[in-house]
Amino acid sequence: MKPRPAHRTVGSVGATFAAAPVAALLAIAAGHAPEAQEAEPARLPLTVMTFNIRTSLNSAEDGDNGWPHRRALVADTIARIAPEVAGLQEALADQLDYLSAKLPDYRWIGVDRGLNGGRGLSEHVPIFYRHRELLPVESGTFWLSPTPGGPTGAGFRRRVSRIVTWAHFHHVASDRRFYVYNTHLTLRQGERQVNSAAMIAERVGALPAHTPVLAIGDFNSTAENSDTWRAATATGLRDAWLLADRTLGPARTSSDFRPPERANEGRIDWILVGGPIGVRSVETVIDHDNGRYPSDHYPVVARVVLR
Repeated sequence: MKPRPAHRTVGSVGATFAAAPVAALLAIAAGHAPEAQEAEPARLPLTVMTFNIRTSLNSAEDGDNGWPHRRALVADTIARIAPEVAGLQEALADQLDYLSAKLPDYRWIGVDRGLNGGRGLSEHVPIFYRHRELLPVESGTFWLSPTPGGPTGAGFRRRVSRIVTWAHFHHVASDRRFYVYNTHLTLRQGERQVNSAAMIAERVGALPAHTPVLAIGDFNSTAENSDTWRAATATGLRDAWLLADRTLGPARTSSDFRPPERANEGRIDWILVGGPIGVRSVETVIDHDNGRYPSDHYPVVARVVLR
């Protein structure tokens, strides 16, 4: 359920004129307009989603939960929530083709990790965005390894490393800008995860001061009590779940296609914020269709405000 938007009552012109200071009225009467104050940038509300959609490579073993049986539910979930930005994980080329066709209001940014010889069988961590509202000013991908420019080294893993796709967006209507980083960390907890989280935090920390930024994804580590979470939040990024005016849904995000009471413990899908961003709400979305969930992770949605 989306929170009810706040409403502000603005007085009539007459009421505003009557309440104006006497000095300002005298200045107007004398033909001199009062000195204008510099306008504060308008606050920009945004809805942001992180969603591990579960790779289609495992459709055979997933049975009734295979991609062909739930792909419409994935598209419907994104369309219903209508986030300005959605970071997906485990997305393969065939899944991106389907979602692109079903979600015409969105375009996406990203490349695959470089596994499997470039045959469309390698994970993307794409950033979907509402293209009539947002323009990507710049974007890119880096590998979570000592060779971040591409899948050329052993990295923090024995195989090709995980990646981060990022974008710098311009919001057309408000003329505001913000960054989004999207990732999917390795399942192996420990030094590899911590190094990856620290690299993301370092990249974000190199942005100009007071830059609005969102770092989202499947971090494969429990929020609040893991070394990975502490590394990610050590230099300015903050956990939206802890900042939110209200939270909805369970503090569990890895479901294995099961209802919340049977889901795995802990929040491993995070939305982190940096810079002048307030958080109205964060929701773990547990919608399903007669017991069929869109993925083995629940999507997480934050409603934030760029101040």
